[in-house]
Amino acid sequence: MKPTRLLVALLALLMIGLAAAETRSFTVSGGSADAPIPVSLDLLTVRNTIGADFPFDWSDIRVTVDGQEVAYQIDDTDLNGRVSAGDELSFIATGPATVEVSDEAIVVMTSPAVLEVVEDGDATFIRSLETNGFEVTVSAEGLASITGFGDVAGPLAAELGILRFSGFPESTYWANGEMGPHEEYTTLEEGGMRHVRTEVLDAGPVRVAVVSEYASDRFVGLKQRVVTRVYASGDVDVSNTVDFGGYSDMMKLQHMATTIVTQADQDATHLLPVFRRLLWADQLEITPEEYFAERDAIKQVDGTPVIAFPASEALSPLYWGAAYIFASAEPWRATYSDDLKLVVIESAYETPAVADSYDEWLAGNTWVFESQEFRTGVFKWAADEFATYPATENIELNAVNHYLPGDSAVFHYTYSVRDASSLDDAVRQARALQAGLGSVDIE
Repeated sequence: MKPTRLLVALLALLMIGLAAAETRSFTVSGGSADAPIPVSLDLLTVRNTIGADFPFDWSDIRVTVDGQEVAYQIDDTDLNGRVSAGDELSFIATGPATVEVSDEAIVVMTSPAVLEVVEDGDATFIRSLETNGFEVTVSAEGLASITGFGDVAGPLAAELGILRFSGFPESTYWANGEMGPHEEYTTLEEGGMRHVRTEVLDAGPVRVAVVSEYASDRFVGLKQRVVTRVYASGDVDVSNTVDFGGYSDMMKLQHMATTIVTQADQDATHLLPVFRRLLWADQLEITPEEYFAERDAIKQVDGTPVIAFPASEALSPLYWGAAYIFASAEPWRATYSDDLKLVVIESAYETPAVADSYDEWLAGNTWVFESQEFRTGVFKWAADEFATYPATENIELNAVNHYLPGDSAVFHYTYSVRDASSLDDAVRQARALQAGLGSVDIE
């Protein structure tokens, strides 16, 4: 064959190959240049969005934001040693992101790890390699704490994902209606959860993922799985899944984080939006804003009221020792230190609706701030004072939540530490961060 014909034939084959190559993509909303957010997608969602009929290799992925390629990683969060549906794809988004896959090999961005993992005795330290001084410490039992940021070397948030639970482990309700003795525990408390395993996955160009599993011997069949995702940006994304393998009659089931900033600054300020519902306010026939205004705990930020009070005080509650309880779960809450000029923000991915029925509402997730604990979840105790107020006199007192085999409860929050120049700045950052996280969606 003459050289010219050979060249033409090779070009024809190349064109055929190019024509055969195909890509597919989808868009992930959320985040902005002012409020970058961590994004985590399970691979089953990615696979289903792309289409099960489209063949591609998991190494042939490209993620772009505003047309610029960004680093991503895939973590073996289901711990089965291979890429599978339970694993996660992660990246940082400063706006809508495009995830593209190809049925042929593509050149993808490679980046160095942004964190380091250091084991020291029973603890594991995850440290940002950027200049923000961000550090997370993972205990031998698998719970993470934020232990450094900027010039602060000390506890800023502790025991992220610890569970508070109570109920009747000897209940025979389904046989004879009897409950038996009531017991209450937290994760790792003697008689509570037994630590099964913790795996700290490799540091990558986006994050470090930690998977911890627990099981209760007292509440038979009750298991807890915490996936903690540490990002160099100062974000710790925590998924806390509680599975019921048997019948469980529970009074409390609460995801928690403890001592947010208060160990570093006793004068720190607790911040959050005004509750949509606060039982104490209903009992007094006033609004939640009026309840907190009576306690000098309302601040205006950009024309919108927020609750703000000393985080180390109980704030003269109507009754009970909590600063607030029987309160609706809101999009975010935070603790701000004016002395340290930083804020730690708890951001929700979903904000539950407030049911009209008190009984239905209290059977779902509500908020508590007590004993320096941010609590989210079921709290079914009803004080005797309920019966003395017309608004709550008909609430069914102390009715348990009945969980059946196969039921589960999932809590998903991100804990973010940021520099903040003022209380107003802290509130603005909390609003922007949660708005970005809460708007993450696949289009």
